[in-house]
Amino acid sequence: MVKTPDQGRGSDEIDLLDLFFKSVIVIRDNFWLIVIFFVVGTGIGVAYFMATKKQYESKMIIASNILTTSYAKILFDNANGHLRDGDYDVLSKQFNMPVETVKQIASLQIEYLTRAEGNDLKESDRYLITVRVYDQKILPALQEGLINHFENNEYVRIRVQQQKASLTQMLAAVEKELSDMQQFKGEIVNGKFFSSAKGNVMFDPTSVNSKIIELTQKKIDTKNNLELINSVQLIEGFSPFKHHVKPSFSISVVAGSMFGLIAVSVLIGFKSVRRILRMAEEKNTKNAA
Repeated sequence: MVKTPDQGRGSDEIDLLDLFFKSVIVIRDNFWLIVIFFVVGTGIGVAYFMATKKQYESKMIIASNILTTSYAKILFDNANGHLRDGDYDVLSKQFNMPVETVKQIASLQIEYLTRAEGNDLKESDRYLITVRVYDQKILPALQEGLINHFENNEYVRIRVQQQKASLTQMLAAVEKELSDMQQFKGEIVNGKFFSSAKGNVMFDPTSVNSKIIELTQKKIDTKNNLELINSVQLIEGFSPFKHHVKPSFSISVVAGSMFGLIAVSVLIGFKSVRRILRMAEEKNTKNAA
């Protein structure tokens, strides 16, 4: 007899319904076992949350015309590697901090901020440093240690010295030219320049004032750059917060309860396999008799 599509579909529905009923029976027969494992798993999740050290996150923004994004990232990747390996002595020397303080650092991260027009400091020169610590009391020491680590690095020191020498020479040249222009203006005002030139020179005297203003502005900018030559300027320091970011209570509880459910599923599956094997042995025994 040929099975019609309707008959095939009805058979599939019966199989699924039968499987559903069997699952309900298994849950009913093991209800209290499932509840116990669920509660125990949830308790394990809560215990894990209570026992695990809490991690607190804080952020700091710095500005630097010396650091590069790739170089700063390598420094922090190396620092995280030392933290994972437990090389606290190395970081203690780099950050100039006690070993016990370094042990309270969970992780370090640095990223550059996108450029925004209209700012005195380019956003491409600004960096966001994110740290996770176990004890927020170390944040001031960590902030100072990170800045010193950047500024005292040999690569950074050389670039600072080069830029400082360049700006110093530029400032001296601007001051010399500005002094000459002011002297020239004085000669124009008292008529000495025109008397010596005997009226054979024609130019706009107001251009001298414009040039003096331009040189004065350049002198001020160069001085400001020279004063900010330090490799790192702190814009916003670390701030402590009451809430922690890791571990999460909800994730710990859900993970614990899921662990309990998985464990009880394995146990029920093991019991079902044993029952099937026992039934197979009994059937073989009857057939042999």
